[in-house]
Amino acid sequence: MEFGVLGPLTIRIDAKTVDLGALKQRALLIHLLLRVGETVSVDRLVDALWEHDPPPQARATLRSYVSSLRRALVTAGKESVVVTQGSGYGLQVDADAIDAVRFERLVGAARTHLSAGELDPALAAVDEALGLWRGEALADVADLAFATGERTRLEELRLSAQEDRIDLLLALGRHGEAVGSAEALTATEPLRERVRGQLMLGLYRSGRAPDALTVFARHRESLVDELGLDPSPQLQDLAHRILNQAGDLEGARPARSPVDPQLPSRLTSIVGRQTELERLAEFLSRSRLVSLIGPGGAGKTTLAVAGARACAGDHPDGVWFVPLAAESDPARVAVAVADVIGVPGDLETADRLLAARLAGRRALLVLDNCEHLADACARLVEHLLHGTDDVKVLVTSREALGVPGELQMSVPPLSAGDAAGLFAERAAAVRPDLPLEGYAADIARICDRLDGMPLAIELAAARVRAITPSEIAARLDDRFGLLTTGARTAEARHRTLRDVVEWSHELLAPDEQALFRRLAVFRGGWTLPAAEAVCDADGPGEVLDVLGRLVERSLVVAQGDRFTMLETILAYAAERLDASGEGPAFRRAHSMYFADMAQSAEPELRGKDQAGALAALRRDDQNLRAALVWARDHVAMEPAVGLGLAASLGWYWYVGRQVDGRTELSSMLAATPSAPDHVRARALQALSLSLRPGGCIVHAHTAAADAAHASAVLFDRVGDRSRAALSRLLLAVEGVDGGDVPAHLDAVAAARHVLDVEQDRWGVALADFVEMEIRLHQVDVAEALEIGRRAAAGFDALGDPWGRSAVRLHLGIGLRLAGDLEHAVLVLGDAVRISRDTSLDNNLARSLQELGDAVLGRGQFEEAARWFDEAGAVAEELGDGLLQALVLAGRGDLARLREDPTTANAHYLRAQASLVEVEGPRGVVRAVLGAAAASLDVADTSTAGRQLETASMVMEKLNDAGLGASVLEQRARLAAALGNPEAVAGLLGEADVLRMAHSRPRTALEQRDVDSVTDAV
Repeated sequence: MEFGVLGPLTIRIDAKTVDLGALKQRALLIHLLLRVGETVSVDRLVDALWEHDPPPQARATLRSYVSSLRRALVTAGKESVVVTQGSGYGLQVDADAIDAVRFERLVGAARTHLSAGELDPALAAVDEALGLWRGEALADVADLAFATGERTRLEELRLSAQEDRIDLLLALGRHGEAVGSAEALTATEPLRERVRGQLMLGLYRSGRAPDALTVFARHRESLVDELGLDPSPQLQDLAHRILNQAGDLEGARPARSPVDPQLPSRLTSIVGRQTELERLAEFLSRSRLVSLIGPGGAGKTTLAVAGARACAGDHPDGVWFVPLAAESDPARVAVAVADVIGVPGDLETADRLLAARLAGRRALLVLDNCEHLADACARLVEHLLHGTDDVKVLVTSREALGVPGELQMSVPPLSAGDAAGLFAERAAAVRPDLPLEGYAADIARICDRLDGMPLAIELAAARVRAITPSEIAARLDDRFGLLTTGARTAEARHRTLRDVVEWSHELLAPDEQALFRRLAVFRGGWTLPAAEAVCDADGPGEVLDVLGRLVERSLVVAQGDRFTMLETILAYAAERLDASGEGPAFRRAHSMYFADMAQSAEPELRGKDQAGALAALRRDDQNLRAALVWARDHVAMEPAVGLGLAASLGWYWYVGRQVDGRTELSSMLAATPSAPDHVRARALQALSLSLRPGGCIVHAHTAAADAAHASAVLFDRVGDRSRAALSRLLLAVEGVDGGDVPAHLDAVAAARHVLDVEQDRWGVALADFVEMEIRLHQVDVAEALEIGRRAAAGFDALGDPWGRSAVRLHLGIGLRLAGDLEHAVLVLGDAVRISRDTSLDNNLARSLQELGDAVLGRGQFEEAARWFDEAGAVAEELGDGLLQALVLAGRGDLARLREDPTTANAHYLRAQASLVEVEGPRGVVRAVLGAAAASLDVADTSTAGRQLETASMVMEKLNDAGLGASVLEQRARLAAALGNPEAVAGLLGEADVLRMAHSRPRTALEQRDVDSVTDAV
């Protein structure tokens, strides 16, 4: 009698199959089989078959099933194996008659054989065990709860046995079978790491190391994508040992290649480079010639050796490494290769003999450091590739060979994480007692300053023998003096950082050396036209040709239409420039070029070309800063250059880094009192923009108004009516906070007339914008919104992103203040989109903050929090205190609506401190009012009284109906808390008059506060 549960239920008695029919009867037998030798109670069997919801006749039905089983399961002696035992039932059969029991016994036997070193019997036992499986375990009862745990256990045992079998195949040297089995298992169980490791090991032992590393890479990607996890440390260690050809991975394997790889051994581990190794393996599979290209110290040799070792199994007739750094005679390149391979040849015969020896062979040559012998190496490689069919060549060089069919692979710097790992590993080797955990920021800075270049990082790490990483980071301005501690056994060109770069420099022709050092005047990259204009070679064509050769030699990096140098190479070029005596002339040329560029770009910053002009200036931001530094240092000689450059950048700074503009313009104006009136006027107008709190052109500010007035006077003096009108618009912005509002509106109208006559459509749209803001806060909301829509249409017609976003921002504010939250959210959403698309960070931060306020008014707390978080992040990056404070005030309102006055109060007080510092009176009132309201929420009338006094004092200098009404309403709350109902009625009445007169409905939070007072009184 035999029972099978490793698949659909089978019963065989005397070689005949028994069919039980009904599912419940089969489920009853399986339950008893799983507990063979035990007595299973009737209650337990009823629960198992009907899952805790048995029918009334369940026990009777169970007895019927048991009777049927008794009749079906009868031995040759006519005795049934189903027996009644007390209040339950059981089976009296040999446990080994059940395939699941037999499977576990065989797996155990296989492991016993394995522990005794009996591999063949172990494999036979596990094969027999796995052969018992016919499908999924307990397939008939897969949907019944009683089988779930046992099914899972059996399936896991099966997977484990399959993995045991793969281990046995690997131990027996049957690597091809192991790989096939492992691939089949990973196809169905992709997340099991044991079988992944077995597949990697099988591939490696089959001579397919690159495939093994590819398996690991894909598994890592899958884990990260699906689960957000990294491979286990054990699997990562296996990949690392495969990468480094660890000897303990060999095990039993097929006969080795007749020629062992002739590659240099590494005394240290390789850190990172997994992606590059996978790419190199893929390149070698596609091409017979692959060149690893990169600057000195990039790790080309290390990568080439590791890649060659990983693919040695694909080249059974030999892998040879030929170092060429010490060879100076191009005629001897073929001889050097022949010497390594063991081919007897001289200058005349070596190339022919090499081709003859390698003909018909599957071999790989690694030619290391070919840059100084590029022509000779190119001729030899082309000769060998033509003379053989299966020979491949891997080259390391600072420039490509230029041979047909060559695949060039650039060797990039290490990633930030790998660079830090390399530094830590090498530092620990020279000073194991130094705790590096506290130096993470310093190590990151070192690696960044050294461009992620492995050799430079290793030289820096060697310095921890004497100084800490913090001291190394502080001394990197003198990197060539600091990094001089390479290994004594290293090649001369790799012993110091200067040696590395100098080797490349000495290989340059005189015209290449000249352009190389002159390019050191640039910061953050340059374009071809900039290099042609500044570096003053023999003509545009000359610069193009020489620059191209510097790119080919890995001293300059081409990135789209721009070029850069690694910081270390740039530092060396700057040294050479100073030593040549050319520095002053070319730094002046650099400053003049970028001053002209900024002046040409300024008109494009207003209108349809704004986005492109802003992007161009941002790309050259570092060059513009360097030009300003030069101009400031030479202000006595050429006072108009620096001030003119700063003035031209005023709008660029205003829409982005306003704080930078404020600093640069103030210092340059102070340093150039003798600059021409027109230049000073432009700079003062730009200063007025940069002083606007929160990057808002319609934000009133005393110092900004003073600068605008001074610029208008100077523009009048030089007869520039259009610019004078723009300055008077900036002065009229003071009307937003009150004062003589009719006079300010008249000033706007006069400026608009001049700008209209001058056909300055941008200026006319700005005049509408300024008038909208004055009317919004001081006159009539509906009229203000209508003028604002006209301003938006004007900027839309011009295609000016700043104007389109800024006007929509303030239209959204107006709609929010007027209580039209639905349209406010739509308009503010447009402002956010336009600002984000054009990287107008000031507008973006404010639009996000206002959008948060608007959705908060609609009761969308979570969405408001998200907008405040994004606004806060942008404001923090800008370093703008007003924007950060407004976000804090919004978060305070959110906390109050969530009935968390303690958190709200903390936000309001932080906002108030920042707003006082940046002179934002409206924001100060909002923050102080919020703090007072939060104090009243917790019945702290004393603190609330002091805060409301502060708010009232600020309001004396500020004419704002909405804020004035809010102050009155909070004073009413205070009066109610102090038991003065008469004062409450009067204060609320005054507030209602203000709101009605100026169309300022209450927000949801303000209405809640007023309702709390009226309910109490």
